[in-house]
Amino acid sequence: MKITGLLFWAQESKISEKFYKKLGFVVKQSSDEASVVSLGDLDITLVNMRDEQEFGKDSMASEKGRGMYVYICVDDVDKFYEKLQKLNITPATEPRDWPWGNREFILKDPDGYKLCFWQPLA
Repeated sequence: MKITGLLFWAQESKISEKFYKKLGFVVKQSSDEASVVSLGDLDITLVNMRDEQEFGKDSMASEKGRGMYVYICVDDVDKFYEKLQKLNITPATEPRDWPWGNREFILKDPDGYKLCFWQPLA
């Protein structure tokens, strides 16, 4: 088994699609209801929130991805952090060294999902 993708409920999938494209993701599919963005082998499906009975409780939950972080390894955390700032994207935290051996910062997407950009400490 291997994890190949995630599904994120989005307020507006087109806005999230543009956000992920700025980060370097490739748009694999795009429609009015959903988008699929890809980074390497990982696909993130961005689906517009829906209030139908089957999906409403999960889709309309207020804290998206509570307790979950998507870890994305980059070659140089500080350079990537600076690149985002030049693109007028404001991360939630600044790069920081952690005792578990990573340098990381957190960026929230338009719906509040947390992306952790990291690199191993030398």
